[in-house]
Amino acid sequence: MMSATAASDAELIIKRSLEREIGLLDMKIRLAEEEIREFEQQYEMNSQEFMSRFEKGELGDSQDFFEWWGLLRGKDAIADEIKKAKAVLSL
Repeated sequence: MMSATAASDAELIIKRSLEREIGLLDMKIRLAEEEIREFEQQYEMNSQEFMSRFEKGELGDSQDFFEWWGLLRGKDAIADEIKKAKAVLSL
C-alpha cells in the first residue's frame, strides 16, 4: 500500500503534469486561432460562414479550405481536452 507521503507526491506530480499539458494546449489553441484569423482575412469571411458554406460544398476543394476546416475542428478538439483536464484537476 502507498504511504500518505507517496500518495501526496503522486497527486502533486499528476496535478503539475496536467497544468503543463493545459498550458501546452492553450498555446496550440492560440496558434490555431492566429492561422484561422489569417484565413478569415484572406477570404473575407468569418469562420462560422466558412464552415456553413464549406460543409454545404459551396466553396470547392481548395487546400486552404481543408486546412481552415481542420484548424477549426482541431481547435474544438483541443478545447475539449482542456475542459477534461481542468475537470480532473478540480477533483
